[in-house]
Amino acid sequence: MTRLRLALTAFALLAAATAGAEPVTPVRHLLLQAHDPADLRARLRAFADSAGPGLDAGEAWYHLGVSLVRGGKIDSALVAFARARAVRGDAKEAIAAIDARIARSADGDLDSAAALTASLLPTASGGFAEALRLRDAWLRGLRGDLAAARPLFDLRRSPLFRPYSTLADRPLWASRIAPLAVGAGDLQAAWRLLAPLAIETRGRDPGIARLAGSVAARLSLGTTWDRWIAAACAKADTLALGPMWTLGAKRVDVGAEGGATLAGWLATGPRGAPIAVVAAPADDDAVAACDSLLVQLHRGGLSVALFEPRGVRGSGGAAEPALLRASGQEAAQRQLAADYASVLTAVARAAGVTSPRGVFVGVGPDAMAAVLAAGRDARVRAVLLAGPEIAPEDAGWLRGSLAASGVPAFFETGPEGILENLTVDHVVAALPPAQTRVADARAPGHGAALFRGGPAEGERFAGWLSDELKRPRATPPSRPRGE
Repeated sequence: MTRLRLALTAFALLAAATAGAEPVTPVRHLLLQAHDPADLRARLRAFADSAGPGLDAGEAWYHLGVSLVRGGKIDSALVAFARARAVRGDAKEAIAAIDARIARSADGDLDSAAALTASLLPTASGGFAEALRLRDAWLRGLRGDLAAARPLFDLRRSPLFRPYSTLADRPLWASRIAPLAVGAGDLQAAWRLLAPLAIETRGRDPGIARLAGSVAARLSLGTTWDRWIAAACAKADTLALGPMWTLGAKRVDVGAEGGATLAGWLATGPRGAPIAVVAAPADDDAVAACDSLLVQLHRGGLSVALFEPRGVRGSGGAAEPALLRASGQEAAQRQLAADYASVLTAVARAAGVTSPRGVFVGVGPDAMAAVLAAGRDARVRAVLLAGPEIAPEDAGWLRGSLAASGVPAFFETGPEGILENLTVDHVVAALPPAQTRVADARAPGHGAALFRGGPAEGERFAGWLSDELKRPRATPPSRPRGE
């Protein structure tokens, strides 16, 4: 049985048990056909206008709203979500509309979000109900009803603390709810929320650092806040950067667009080796899981550069830490794509290489940015996408970018990423067979952790890359007429 058939079987079983899995629909085909976000929005709007009232139109309005939010067009997104709710009434567009109002926070937005949340709670169930309860408790807490927010401080039951919670953008929600815990006098819950945020932002967010310091003083940690955070950050850096240090990596400060300085490290390989550029995930656990990937790339004969994107740990250039931004914003992806190129230039100069051959590595949700960056940079010979997490609204953008550039792409997928693997399969099926390779990892987990299955994972990629480097960079195919 092929991997696709296995994935489809698992997907069917998952669909029977959850409400989140969806069948292939006309809108799903539109998501894959679009070449970029603007093209996607035009296609979805045209389809929704022509489809008439019904589930397909509702799905189109919903994805249009999501795409507009990701593009920073929240006013238009709220209109799209309202249209989706009018013709379909699915839980997803309700949550999306609430979150869009929270993100915009214009006059009356929080009141509207609270009213919509309260109206939906009585009939909600399952994960939808939990998502609504989280937002309802927070919104009521903002109005001074701290008793309503207390369920969020429960160390055993709150989705903020449960080990296997599926809460999206957890750090963002932790930063929102921590002040309520302080106000309610629940210092233990506040500390459990604030301490990880303070460490992962390396004490660079003034609001989090100030609040965490005040809680630490009241809890009597046995040392000063400054000493505690310095020791905790040093320990976190050791875990995150230890693999690069074992490879003999040296620090390289990268000058990027807009005057930003990005923190980077370079472990050089053999003379003339290709340079793998890896964007470090914002989450400390996720970057620590890059250990085997970094070591295997180096053992495969590559120079390896790891850099921290804007707002991640030691890098500047962002108004707020990356962890505290909603995920998947188009502007952030385009900026990260530009920063990949700046890093390749800086580390090549540091290594004394005048004509570098780059391999851009995108881990998890950074797959889109790595593909964008590779398509814009003639020095890049291939991309490695480790456990790619491709949003439905990005599937066509990623496919279109690869089709336009012709850059070879290696997809490392894992047994736990059922939905992600289906998206990868659809993307790959729409590209020339010789341009892509999909490899099934032996290890569980997500992102770069898939390379922890043993040296065979890295050897498989190195062999594929060696063959690709023997060929000249492909001439991008022309876009089919009518697309």
